[in-house]
Amino acid sequence: MHHLIYMSTAVQPLSDAELGALLNQARLRNEQDNITGALVYGDGRFMQIVEGDKAALDDLYTRLLSDKRHVGLVKLADKEVAERSFTDWSMAFRPVSDEEFLTMAGYVQPIQLNLQPLNLSAADSLLLHMMRSFIMQPPTE
Repeated sequence: MHHLIYMSTAVQPLSDAELGALLNQARLRNEQDNITGALVYGDGRFMQIVEGDKAALDDLYTRLLSDKRHVGLVKLADKEVAERSFTDWSMAFRPVSDEEFLTMAGYVQPIQLNLQPLNLSAADSLLLHMMRSFIMQPPTE
């Protein structure tokens, strides 16, 4: 089992209809490729964790790199994991306000990341915990 965590910036703000279309497309493809995960969108940014076979995630990442809806793709984690964290979700989703996105535990601007080829297990743990807790909490009104 493998997981990939990345962040990117939308080229333009997405409407609810555009987000819905993106999610439907992702869910269908993810089910076909046996990929599970979660997506957070807020303040014009995406943060996503996906899990599955390494080859399927490599294919997905290649498609993400050429997707014209976002720029500045930053890979935060790409490694083997013992098991899935989002077993039942082909793509969990939760929209967030700009303020919520900026105050998410562990969030930093991509420019602030000191990405070096070192063991990211502590970073992976923090990001995974953040994604799990954020997706599971009810949205604020």
